[in-house]
Amino acid sequence: MTKLLQSEPNRAAPQYIAVGAMVIVVTLLHYITQVHIHEAHGIYRRLYYFPIIFAAFLGGWRAGLVTSLVICVLYIPHAFGWIGFDPAPTLEKILEMVLYVAVGLVTGTLVSRETATRRALLQTAAGLQAALHEKKQMEAELVRAARLAAVGRLSAGLAHEIRNPLASIKGAAEVLEDDFPSDHPKGRLLRILIEETSRLNTVLTRFLAFARPQSGKREVVNLTVEWNHVIDLVRHQEGSSGAAIDFRCPELESVEISGDREQVRQLFLNILLNGVQAAGPQGEVIVTLQPGGGKNSILCQIEDDGPGFSEEAIENFGTPFFTTKDGGTGLGLAICHRIVADLGGIIQVTNRRISSDNGARVVVELPGLSEAE
Repeated sequence: MTKLLQSEPNRAAPQYIAVGAMVIVVTLLHYITQVHIHEAHGIYRRLYYFPIIFAAFLGGWRAGLVTSLVICVLYIPHAFGWIGFDPAPTLEKILEMVLYVAVGLVTGTLVSRETATRRALLQTAAGLQAALHEKKQMEAELVRAARLAAVGRLSAGLAHEIRNPLASIKGAAEVLEDDFPSDHPKGRLLRILIEETSRLNTVLTRFLAFARPQSGKREVVNLTVEWNHVIDLVRHQEGSSGAAIDFRCPELESVEISGDREQVRQLFLNILLNGVQAAGPQGEVIVTLQPGGGKNSILCQIEDDGPGFSEEAIENFGTPFFTTKDGGTGLGLAICHRIVADLGGIIQVTNRRISSDNGARVVVELPGLSEAE
C-alpha cells in the first residue's frame, strides 16, 4: 500500500504536462481567433474549465488553484485588449475568471478529501489484514493449547494405568529370565519382552515429560560446556549413526543463560540426535553458537546435510505426536518447543535452502544471563 501511494506523484507527472498543453492550446485559440467570432471566444472561455478540473483531480485544491491562476494570468492580456481582444462584456469576463478560481478550489478540495478518505481506507484495510493474520495465529495457539490440555488430562490416568503394569511385567520377566540359559528360545523371548517394556516405559516417560514439564531450578548454565557435554555423549552413544559433528563457537562476550541445566541438556540432546539421524553415517552436523538478534541474546544454530524438513513438518512443528519418522513418538521437537518457551527463548525450523534436499536448520535463540535477569 505504501509503495502504491508513493508512486502516484511519478505517474501524475505526464498528466500535469497534458494539463499545461491544454491550457496553452486554449490560450492560443483565443489569441489567433478573429475578434468578430463571438461564439468561438465564448467556447474557448468554457474550455478553460477542463484543465482546471483535470488538475484538481490530479493534485487537489493546490493544483486546481495554481492552474486557475495561471489561466487568469494568460487570459487577462487578451480579455482587456492588450494582446488581441475578447469581445465579451467586461463583467462577464471578470466573473468567468472568478469562476475559474472557485471551480479550481471547490473541485480540488473535494478531491483532496476523497484522496484522504481513500488513503485512510487503505490503511484501515492493511490494519484489518494484520489483525486477521494475528487472529489466525491466536486461533492456532488456542488449538495447540487445547491439545496440550487434553494431553495433560490423559497423563494422570496413564501414569497409573500403564507405568505400574509395565514395571510389574518387566520385573516378572527379569525373574523368569534367570531360569533359562541365554540360548534358550524362552530366554530370547523374555529378553524381547524386557526390551519392549523398557522401550514403552521410555515413550511414556517422554510423554509425561511433555504433558507435565518440571519447572526445574534456575541456575547459571554455560552453553559451551553443555554443548560439549551433549556432543561427546552423542559421539559415544551406542548405535550412533557416525555422522561428523562440527562445533563452532566464536568469541562471545557471554554464553551463559539462566535456566535448568537438565532441561537445557535435554533440549540440545533432542535436537542433535535428530540432526545426526537425518545426516546419516556419511553426513555432517554443524553446531554454531553466535550472537542473537536481541540484546545479549545467544543464537544456537544446528544444521545437517540430510533430506531436510518437509513443508508439512515445518507447518506442524511443535505439534505433539506429529512425526515423519517410522517408530517416532512425535514428542522430541514438541518437548524442545516447550523447553525453549520455558527458558524465554524462540525456536524455529527451516531448510538450509529453498529445496528440502539440502539439509535442515534448527535455530534456538535464548536470552543471555543479563537479559534474562
